[in-house]
Amino acid sequence: MKSTIRTYCLLAHFLFTVCIFFETGANSVYAEAADSIANKGMKEATRINPAAKVPALVIPTVDTTTLLSDTAKTVKDTASVEVYKPNPKKAIWYSALCPGLGQLYNRRYWKLPIVGAGVAGIAYAIGWNSKYYNAYTNAYRDITDNDPNTKSYLNLLSGTGSFSESQLTTVLQNRQKSYRRYRDLSYIGAVGVYLICLIDAYVDAQLYDFDISPDLSFHTQPALPGFGGAKGFEINLAFHF
Repeated sequence: MKSTIRTYCLLAHFLFTVCIFFETGANSVYAEAADSIANKGMKEATRINPAAKVPALVIPTVDTTTLLSDTAKTVKDTASVEVYKPNPKKAIWYSALCPGLGQLYNRRYWKLPIVGAGVAGIAYAIGWNSKYYNAYTNAYRDITDNDPNTKSYLNLLSGTGSFSESQLTTVLQNRQKSYRRYRDLSYIGAVGVYLICLIDAYVDAQLYDFDISPDLSFHTQPALPGFGGAKGFEINLAFHF
């Protein structure tokens, strides 16, 4: 009976030892498998990114080549935009062809009404004075030709009954001279307007890109004394173009 119990005890101890051995071996196998998998993953990550163990600081990079290319393209496009600069010779020829064309060529559109008003006023003055000069010339001719059928002066003078023929002749002659003078002045004015249009077109084309700066500043600075220790006060004006 005792031997049977002892045999059962030895058998139980043996089975307990075997169970512990298998459990320990399984845990070791599982641990080795996990370590192997972890090491393999780490090696793969290291092969792809050597700095995988340390979080890398991502710094944005700028493609300098593209930036320089875009800048050069922008500068080229800006330079390719041609700034309008009228030719003074063309401006004066256009203005000589017709008053106002030079101003139109210079793109000074606000001057066109002024030129138009000047031309229209001169044309009206020439027409008006020429009309009455011709009328008084014919009337003076009629009153001095001793022909009773030619009496065109009666259409220009009212109340001629109280004047003698010599007085009417003097009046007609004076008015003829006056309108001739006005007509000649109108022609001189036309030449003046024409020349003003020429000069304005030429000067405007020459100074088209002239920089008119509002900076009118006053500066003071010390100066070396004159020869022989002379003392005085000096004012200098400097014009910058």
